[in-house]
Amino acid sequence: MKPSTLVCLTLLFLFSFQLFSQIPGNPIEGPIVLFDTLTVKKGDIIYLGKGSDPETGGFIHLYAPKNKTANTLYNIFSNDSDLSYKVIPQMNLEGSFAGSQLVVESFSMVTSKKKVNKILGVINMKTDQFTEGMVSLQGDVFLNNVIVDFEPAIKSGEILKISTPVLTEKALEDKLLFPPFEMTSKGIAPVVVAINNLSKNELYNKTLIWINSYYQNQNQATITSIPDEKNSINSVAKNVKFTRLMGQDVFVDVPYMFTIDFTDGEITMSFTLGDENGDITDEHGEVIASTSHMFNKNGEPYKMVQVFKAEAEKVMNDLSYALVDYLMN
Repeated sequence: MKPSTLVCLTLLFLFSFQLFSQIPGNPIEGPIVLFDTLTVKKGDIIYLGKGSDPETGGFIHLYAPKNKTANTLYNIFSNDSDLSYKVIPQMNLEGSFAGSQLVVESFSMVTSKKKVNKILGVINMKTDQFTEGMVSLQGDVFLNNVIVDFEPAIKSGEILKISTPVLTEKALEDKLLFPPFEMTSKGIAPVVVAINNLSKNELYNKTLIWINSYYQNQNQATITSIPDEKNSINSVAKNVKFTRLMGQDVFVDVPYMFTIDFTDGEITMSFTLGDENGDITDEHGEVIASTSHMFNKNGEPYKMVQVFKAEAEKVMNDLSYALVDYLMN
């Protein structure tokens, strides 16, 4: 191996290692709760929207942090004294990462006397997308890990959603897939899933364990149960993208009821969205849509609610896949 190659590899290792020591704040154990309702844990998948920087299209709230140590190491190996007084700057994720999926690795808490404490995350590209791109630094050094400031990233649309991993490889191999939930002019049809190795009682008890784990914050959901028969979850999906209006993304909170009925070797899942009238309201309580009036006479969604339809379906399918994945393992 050539000396120059060894130096480059050593640099790359040291940069990557030192990045972890430069993460702002103090490491904390997950899972965490965002907006008082959204639980995020290690291994969850982040789905990126578009960068919110109006000039570059880059991401403002996802970045590789400044790194004094890495700069010093760079100078040692490169003998470039002109950089000795500089700090490798914060490098924001480029706009080309729009639409990527990333995995949550760890968390950090930044405390401030003047501002509300905020939780940062360390994220990494999903394995199947690892080679599609990394954060480029100084043109030839690549740092694989990225810092995310969760709440502003969600509010700005840089993060579209955060979800648990979908069905496991074992589930895929066993072909235990089921049709996704879909909003139609006729409503939201229930979905039946066969889980042949569990009895009615076992399915009920295991589902109850999943509910208590998934909805860790007691303010998140109201749970009603009929032992061995049914579990119903009343909760609210926060910051669901509703539409884009005058160049701005509009987000809403969506109440939902997720119901699971049990028989031996089978569950039936169903959803209702909106309040008791099926209405979706904005932050001021004004009705901006109704789930019963989202489609035209041909059964097609009106243009205004096409984005919401897709995002609401993601909410339902994330929940249902997470439950089924748990029950099958």
